[in-house]
Amino acid sequence: MKRKLSVTIVRHAAALLALTACLAGTAQQASAPRLLNAQYTRNTPRNITGTVHDGGNEPLRGAVVQVEQEGTMVIQSYVTDERGTYRIRNLSSNSDYQVWATFRGHHSKHFDISKFDKQADRDIALVIDLTKE
Repeated sequence: MKRKLSVTIVRHAAALLALTACLAGTAQQASAPRLLNAQYTRNTPRNITGTVHDGGNEPLRGAVVQVEQEGTMVIQSYVTDERGTYRIRNLSSNSDYQVWATFRGHHSKHFDISKFDKQADRDIALVIDLTKE
């Protein structure tokens, strides 16, 4: 039994030696792939702050700011303070988002944020025209 085991080890060693000799000149091709641009794999959280105003530039207290993560059904909602400001923290920098506001049945335009956008922090002013029906 020992003899068969030693033959198997010799065969594997010979195969390994042959493979090493073949790849000796191609060490570059045998290495693991490298990331060319680290910005696409960053995990820095993204923060969005801003204000919600009406068409006359008056702040809208109690407006609901909504953030939808693209490709999912996940929508997060935030309510503006007395100055019409909002703050959204810790969004993934590896996802696309849409941000918009609603107030008493009226909507702002949707604002897109791309995962390729390098800014970690954004300030977005949302305007809701309350005169439109």
